[in-house]
Amino acid sequence: MNTNDKIFVAGHNGLIGSAIVRRLIQDGYTRILTKNRSELDLTNQAAVKSFFEREMPDYIFFAAAKVGGIFANTTYRAEFIYENIMIQTNVIHCAFLSEVKKMVFLACGDVYPVNCPQPAKEECLLTGMLEATCEPFALAKIAGIKMCESYNRQYGTDFIVLIPPNIYGPKQHYDTLNAQVLPSLISKFHTAKVQNSEEVTIWGTGLPARDFLFVDDVADACMFLTKEYSGTDVFNIGTGNCGTILSLAEIVKETVRYEGKITFDIRKPDGVLQKLLDVSRIKELGWQHRTSLKDGVEITYKAFLDEIDKKAIRTSLICQTNVCEKDTVALKTISTNNGNAYVNEQPNTYKDRVVVKPWGYEFLVFENKVVAVWLLYIKKGYSTSMHCHPQKKTSLILLSGNAMSNTFLQRRYLRGGDAIIIEKGVFHSTKTLSDDGVFLLETETPPNKVDLIRLEDRYGRETIGYEGVTEMETKNLNEFDYFHYEESSPDTTYHHQNSRFSVTFEVFPNSDEFQRTFKVNGGELYTSCEGGLLDANNTALLSEGNTQKAEILKNARGLHISEKTILLKTLSNDIK
Repeated sequence: MNTNDKIFVAGHNGLIGSAIVRRLIQDGYTRILTKNRSELDLTNQAAVKSFFEREMPDYIFFAAAKVGGIFANTTYRAEFIYENIMIQTNVIHCAFLSEVKKMVFLACGDVYPVNCPQPAKEECLLTGMLEATCEPFALAKIAGIKMCESYNRQYGTDFIVLIPPNIYGPKQHYDTLNAQVLPSLISKFHTAKVQNSEEVTIWGTGLPARDFLFVDDVADACMFLTKEYSGTDVFNIGTGNCGTILSLAEIVKETVRYEGKITFDIRKPDGVLQKLLDVSRIKELGWQHRTSLKDGVEITYKAFLDEIDKKAIRTSLICQTNVCEKDTVALKTISTNNGNAYVNEQPNTYKDRVVVKPWGYEFLVFENKVVAVWLLYIKKGYSTSMHCHPQKKTSLILLSGNAMSNTFLQRRYLRGGDAIIIEKGVFHSTKTLSDDGVFLLETETPPNKVDLIRLEDRYGRETIGYEGVTEMETKNLNEFDYFHYEESSPDTTYHHQNSRFSVTFEVFPNSDEFQRTFKVNGGELYTSCEGGLLDANNTALLSEGNTQKAEILKNARGLHISEKTILLKTLSNDIK
């Protein structure tokens, strides 16, 4: 591989892909091809084919994949197997058609059977049942491995497969709910240190053992095999050693300089007791890892602090959906054909009323001049209409259950504890994926309930505006678990809780009261109903009508308010 070769790094924004880009730049390679998903959707066969025909890369480092934690793997099984197989099929086949000199394909340790003898050898592939929670993802990766092998044997391509263990390093996700174990521990211990917490609680017994490989060593293995090997073998990479979660926690604790104690919640699952890869095959070629776990954790923690300073910390951010050309065209077409939709007679106030819908019901929880907050319940198998609000922004906060949010641009899968911000004019619908339905909050900025245009509706309401008084229940409100908060209440905190979720409104009249009483625990979502939250540089971290994860606020320095602020805090029991 020469420094003037054209090299495509698929997945360059991810943990492994970004490390490969760093290594290529360090080694003097200047013709590095990278594309964001908005620029190149790897699941789109025509787009990938056009890209390869136009760019004709010489080498490929294939680190792109749809990835997620246990929840995502078990809930969205179809998406994990479909998208990963599509990505792999398109890239691998186009790499063959374009006569790429060499490609390195990154798989994962989940491809090995759940009861695989330890340490797992490459020969163990397809010798037993896969771990159930990650089976679709693992099957897709196995398909990618076998595609590389098949193209090598039939067409003489030079496609190399690497199987790494747990990877960590800079540019990873650090939120405690969605991150893998090592970055999650870094976030936990750092937060505990900043907040002077007496202890850090870790799930399980601390006894499971895992191999942790620093991401720059993954990039090194990719470069090594690109230069030193051609053939059809599959290669495990790793340190070849296992350490317990307890020993890892001790290293992180020492690195962060946290002085509290470590406790374990043994009620939480441990998972497989040991996962280790046999790395003798690549060692025989002359490669081995360079970074010790202690050194790797120190580098990773420094990167974590740097990202905080630069406000570039990677967590699972709230999704935001912006208006697209299809939205504009659809809205214009409806306005031309139908004019304004007929609006039924509306009451003077929506308080103490439940609006009965074909798909469930909704009621007003809170309203001021800035924001209106509604609770929605969508029944099993039902969905809202494909609709938009031309004059207001909407935040959807999932309180309980699993749901699918559709727009013209994207399909997103949400669970309790997730949220999505939908800008005005964006057509969207929400579908239940749970057997017992879903509960969600809908915040509207500014309040305007009759601002509603339906594009498609399975219940025949396309030309009808918002429901009127005849569809509103004013009796037996307890049957709907009705609750409502008035800003005029003398209490500065209002709390509603049930078996599925909790909803809290907190009023902070001034900065002193905010500094005295505000506390971020973790796992909750915050929405501003008035005012906003600022960091030490007076940068807005949470503005009126927007929603933010606790992890973002927890890592902010100098968090404060400049005026009266009302915060809505939600916590889903789905993430406990």
